[in-house]
Amino acid sequence: MSRRSEWAALCALVLISTAFRAWAAVEVPVPWIAPDEMVYGLLGRSLWLHGSLSILGGPTPYYSLLTPLLAGFPLAAFGLGTGYDLLQGLQAFVMSLAAVPVYLWARTLVPRRSALTAAALTLATPVLAYSGLVMTEVLFYPLLVTAAWAGAAAIARPTRHNQLLLLIAFVAVCATRIQAIILVPALVTAALLDAWLARSWGRLRRQVPAAVGLCVLLAGWAVWRLASGGGALGGYDVVASTSYSVGAAARFVLYHGASLLILCGLFPLAALGVELVEALRRGEQDESVRAYLAVAASLSVWVVVEVGVFASRYSDRIVERNLIGLAPVLFIGLVLWLARGPDGGYVVRGAVAAGALALLLVLPVRRYVNVYGVHDALTLIPMFKLSTSTSLSTMAWVYRAVAIVAAVVFAFVPRRHLRWVPLALIVALVGASVVSSRFVVDEARAQQRAFLSDDPSWADHAGGTRIAYLYDGEPSWPGVWQTVFFNTNIERVYNLNVATVPGPLPQDDVTVRDDGTVVGPPAHLGRTRYAIASNWIQLHGERQGDVVQQGLEQTGLVLWKLEQPLRLRTWTSGLEPNGDIAGEAKLVAYKCKGGTYSVTLLIKQAEAVDISLDGKPIRHLEFPGPTTWHGDLPVPERPGGTCTLSVKPTGLAGATVFEFHRS
Repeated sequence: MSRRSEWAALCALVLISTAFRAWAAVEVPVPWIAPDEMVYGLLGRSLWLHGSLSILGGPTPYYSLLTPLLAGFPLAAFGLGTGYDLLQGLQAFVMSLAAVPVYLWARTLVPRRSALTAAALTLATPVLAYSGLVMTEVLFYPLLVTAAWAGAAAIARPTRHNQLLLLIAFVAVCATRIQAIILVPALVTAALLDAWLARSWGRLRRQVPAAVGLCVLLAGWAVWRLASGGGALGGYDVVASTSYSVGAAARFVLYHGASLLILCGLFPLAALGVELVEALRRGEQDESVRAYLAVAASLSVWVVVEVGVFASRYSDRIVERNLIGLAPVLFIGLVLWLARGPDGGYVVRGAVAAGALALLLVLPVRRYVNVYGVHDALTLIPMFKLSTSTSLSTMAWVYRAVAIVAAVVFAFVPRRHLRWVPLALIVALVGASVVSSRFVVDEARAQQRAFLSDDPSWADHAGGTRIAYLYDGEPSWPGVWQTVFFNTNIERVYNLNVATVPGPLPQDDVTVRDDGTVVGPPAHLGRTRYAIASNWIQLHGERQGDVVQQGLEQTGLVLWKLEQPLRLRTWTSGLEPNGDIAGEAKLVAYKCKGGTYSVTLLIKQAEAVDISLDGKPIRHLEFPGPTTWHGDLPVPERPGGTCTLSVKPTGLAGATVFEFHRS
């Protein structure tokens, strides 16, 4: 293959991947993973428009620099409609660029055709479905393999040029995701392993400049973070001060070792294991191969340990997305193993395959393959789909059967037939990619239907400016993030003394006086001209717009043009969207000087209903069977304050009318 044709083939791979991934990505209408996607999008928009990494202008922990930098430009320059589509296409291209460092690194180890195979494997994996999501995975995928390649080059040939490139790559990948700081112990371990494989400890002296450079970078980062009042790990600083259970951490490290095998399709990681065993037994004379083995093995172990320990305390699920940067590194190992023979007799291959199979069988897939964890592990989506179309037991048996077959093929199939393994992996990965991409699109569309209906920027389009969002504790809090993300005129989020919105969303706790006035930070409340509230809350002002929501404890949101100051008229709680009473229904009327409560109940079974006003019983109703009941309940005149009507049935009942009419 000529140089021109090889570059043409590589470019074709990148462009084809970009086209298909962008096609799938733009089908994702709204962010799916909350609050991560919204955080990076809001930070990016703030960075490009205001020069600061902040959300709603409030204090925000540090999470990433390069991801907001990438995401923010199209969102700020072209608006949320066009900009969101452009960002997804751009992200498809960025993730597809991972094929370039993979090819260039592999070309130093194997023939060009084999290097192209590694590049094709890199583009076939389901994790490229993150192209449609505003996540750090987009940049982390190509940058981690680039940093690993730079580390291997600096170990094999520690020239000033290679060591400088390593430092640049290290800064770039850490500026994308703080997790990449694990490169420091991984590269130290890799340098030691390389010296062991070379049977020459004197090689370590040549790594001193790079080691000093890494120490200087880490020290500079720590000083800057401390001077700015933040922790060295930014938004993840809490992980350094948390105590971990040794047993749980060890268990999750094993689980994530199995996850890495699933991510790459067993053969690449097993091939690396065989190559490493053979190199430890006989040594390795090729310095480029030796450096690759040292970096790939060390990085894989350290990342799996890091992610497993973290997940044992903070996730309790398989966090494959924190492992995805290892896949391109391991694909190089597969083509290297095949190009060299492959190395290893049946005994070594069998031992490695047995270890891989044991890891796979240890993973409790019945527990961790579920709808709550698939956003963190896109490669598991085909297994989840299988479980929903059949059963968990069927999925688990299919998983075990595939694992056993793959391990047996790796261990005992004659070498001449193993050359077909990359093609089989590409076909399997492409099929899994189609299933995963379709699933992501469907889930994102479901999120849009639930929270935003057809117009995500509905509040902006309704003419709202200086908008405050009143959060009343709706359990489906991602809807708050979705609304804030798509409506740029929201300036503040207020919690009505019920609950806070999870995540780094600047928000103020406020109280409601008896006359309905919302009391909070005057500097913020004074700017508020419009407010978004649940349909259960009535404000003083004019309804300016609304959005219908589905599957929540509320049926929608309303945009109010306020009469100053911000005040509540009424607040309903305890009703489900269909009108059923969830235990006890309450209707609070503020600045209540008298009036009438109108209540129509739909009685669905034999039961009793107790009705109270301001905590005092006013009606006790007995119903022998299903019926309807209506009552107009007067509220005596009073100087003001609040009136609270409570309806508490002993059985299943609903309210078709639940209103307060002032005198």
